[in-house]
Amino acid sequence: MKQILIPIDFSDNSYNAFNYARTLFDSEECTFILLHVYLSNPSHLLNEEYNEGVLAEMSDESEEDLRLLVTKVTKENDNQNHSFEMASKANTLLKAINSIVASRKIDFIVMGTKGAKGAKEIFLGSNAVKVINGVDNCPVIVVPQSYIPKKPSMIAFSTNFRRAFFEKELHPLVDIIKTNNAKVNIARIMQEEYLTEKQKVNKEALKIIFKELDYIFCKIDIETSETAALKEFAKQTESDLISLIHHKYNFFQRLMEEDVVDKISFNSPVPLLILASF
Repeated sequence: MKQILIPIDFSDNSYNAFNYARTLFDSEECTFILLHVYLSNPSHLLNEEYNEGVLAEMSDESEEDLRLLVTKVTKENDNQNHSFEMASKANTLLKAINSIVASRKIDFIVMGTKGAKGAKEIFLGSNAVKVINGVDNCPVIVVPQSYIPKKPSMIAFSTNFRRAFFEKELHPLVDIIKTNNAKVNIARIMQEEYLTEKQKVNKEALKIIFKELDYIFCKIDIETSETAALKEFAKQTESDLISLIHHKYNFFQRLMEEDVVDKISFNSPVPLLILASF
């Protein structure tokens, strides 16, 4: 049974990410763990008893809101494969997620890019990037706030073939492709015209891992930036999901560093699946 972690701040965006997760994994047995993080900065100017009272009040409110949500979705749920649990944490988002990932052996984290106005410090797009950079060995799916949940039929997988591929790191992508019966466009984003011998070896290794999948190789021409090139490729191929492997100094890192206003991490037209590297 899959363990899916959904950070929830009770905004429409976090609900949308939750609904996307339910759609994406609708045919699989899953436990969805709804995580609400409430931050508390105890004042040193007030006594300890007061701080404990404020923290207890926040805890009660968080747990009650989660309980109502879990009760509601459980009652309305018509998918026998799905069950729901709640987790309320007084911590930073990243520390809370890392704790649950380790203790529950989470398979996927699915989160929105933005949240309620009152929780900007938790759910801005920059915090989605912090989760991607700060969580080890767990794939993260980031869902744009305006995206209408649907099952992916075409997936864009971006790579430059400069690094060897491992079955373990690609397993979450392969799993999603198979369970959704999706096709894959393997997008090569690089300015060089030809692959090196090492890149050719890596490409052949990828063919072995993807041997049971319906895929094609594509080369993307870069006219302005890699960010813009990938977004345009996703649009032209009508891709429903973009996937990247997150390893040091790879394309994802450069996306974060590119001096462009329209960064894909905040304004991707479709959900992003960021795979953890091994």
